[in-house]
Amino acid sequence: MKKILFLLSIICFSTLAAQNSFEIRGEISNTKPNMLVFLMNGTDGKTIATDTVRDGKFVLKGIIAEPDIFQLGFVGYKEALDIFLFHDSVSIIGDFNNLSSATITGSAVETDYQQFKASFNPIKDRLNYLVQQINAETNRTKRDSLILLYEQSKGTVLLEATKFAQTKPASPVSSFVLFAISPLLNGTEDLEKRYNALEATAKKGTFAKMIEQTIADANLNKIGTEALLFSQNDTLGKSVSLKSFRGKYVLIDFWASWCGPCRTENPNLVAAFKKYATKNFTILGVSLDENKTSWMNAIRKDKLTWTQVSDLQSWNNKVAQMYKIQSIPANFLLDPSGKVIARDLRGEELQVKLKELLQ
Repeated sequence: MKKILFLLSIICFSTLAAQNSFEIRGEISNTKPNMLVFLMNGTDGKTIATDTVRDGKFVLKGIIAEPDIFQLGFVGYKEALDIFLFHDSVSIIGDFNNLSSATITGSAVETDYQQFKASFNPIKDRLNYLVQQINAETNRTKRDSLILLYEQSKGTVLLEATKFAQTKPASPVSSFVLFAISPLLNGTEDLEKRYNALEATAKKGTFAKMIEQTIADANLNKIGTEALLFSQNDTLGKSVSLKSFRGKYVLIDFWASWCGPCRTENPNLVAAFKKYATKNFTILGVSLDENKTSWMNAIRKDKLTWTQVSDLQSWNNKVAQMYKIQSIPANFLLDPSGKVIARDLRGEELQVKLKELLQ
């Protein structure tokens, strides 16, 4: 029985390996004798396969788990060839002196990749050129004209990317396309909407994972979600948990003694706390300080009488990292059940929101 199970496991592994295997057969003219050719993952720099070029020919074989962009290069030479690859049998024919013009066949995802680059790269180059011109231009009228041209080119990029993703919703290249244009989109919600329209086969590989992580980070502590629970020590070294504040409206306030805008906002927080502390409202300060004396002095000087916590790790504060805090001041207003109901309320906006909830 054990032998049967062992044989079955070998068969299953062999089948899986065959499904995930790739082969690249190259025929490159003008190569030098015994050149070493390699295939490297373009995102993490890991070498996947190597071979020695003989009479301009080589074969690269291996196993890859998911589709990705790889680089085919030669040891000692800077120029490399980008290939979008999955479990394909690929043929590459070209000239070593003009490697970028090599013909690649046998990979559906590579064909998609080449198609998108043909339409996208000229517009991308145009955008980069316009950005350089805008940054260098001092004449306001000319600068405004260049910005208008930039917006027009940006619109063309988005149009091409949208068309590609809509016509190839099953291609992993579509995830790459969305990742490439994500800085030009109208926020993470726009990215999420476009990504959700793709089919499952397109949601594989490094670029899909990065998109999913971007969406997950953006949705973290989104309004309507339950705030992530945490515990951290207060000024006396006693552990304080967010969960202990359940039953109250609580404002989690990320700040630091060295943060000028935070210190400017503190009088507004003091006023809010004095006005609503008896009406089921409190504040939990999370400091990004690293010097305890500076932290304590700021608490006393600004008269912050609510609970304060910190691990004195500055931007490495574990709670700040958990909440993906990129700048301070930052805050999250939670309802008594622990759900986020507002974010980054400052000045009069905070007073208006608390009045709406508590009066």
